[in-house]
Amino acid sequence: MKTTFLAFLLLASISNCLAGPALEAVNFALGARGPFLPMAEAAKRLGWRPRLDEEKGTLTLNKKTFSTEKMRSFVDGRILISVADLTNAGARVRGGEGDNPLKISFVGRSFKIIQAAKRAEINLAEQRLRAWEGSRLVLESRISSGRGRSTPCGEFEAGPYKARKHYSSRYNNAYMPFSVQVTGNIFIHGFSSVPQYPASAGCIRLPYLTDGNPAQFFYEWIDRGTPIVIVKE
Repeated sequence: MKTTFLAFLLLASISNCLAGPALEAVNFALGARGPFLPMAEAAKRLGWRPRLDEEKGTLTLNKKTFSTEKMRSFVDGRILISVADLTNAGARVRGGEGDNPLKISFVGRSFKIIQAAKRAEINLAEQRLRAWEGSRLVLESRISSGRGRSTPCGEFEAGPYKARKHYSSRYNNAYMPFSVQVTGNIFIHGFSSVPQYPASAGCIRLPYLTDGNPAQFFYEWIDRGTPIVIVKE
């Protein structure tokens, strides 16, 4: 009996040692259901060695192969994997109800998933947009804001208007894909020309033809009501 109890304590100690730090999830307002985690981070926590075949468009995790065609990714190409795919690869998922966080485990290794609030900031001096989910920086991109003082500073909320395809009613029917309303006629949207200096009539332009399409990522990631702060410095 004593030997069994000591063995239990040893296994519990090993399990605690193999429990990795919690990971902050990435959730999207549109598209495939999450939550999602950076694949490399999740695989490391579970002791898996991922194999990515870019030519075939496949990802192998724990001897299970997945197509990467419909997987999410950051704009820099880092793959995001859903909790559902982690379970399909052999991980166990528990929790997720009320204040009980999701916990992912596999053969003595485990970690918790934190689902935190979203926020975005536009820095006019730097001509940069940054977006976070909790403390995780999910997007950083160059922008082109409005000339003069046409882009207002302050605290806003995304929406309520969002549109994958939008055409300006004020400026010659200009195409503004992946539009997210900030306030009034001020939008964050994709545009073909995004110089790293103020060049618009007030909106915040994001690349959508280059740089991994940050305009689409931002549009699909941000929820209506997400805080957006625009600062001068």
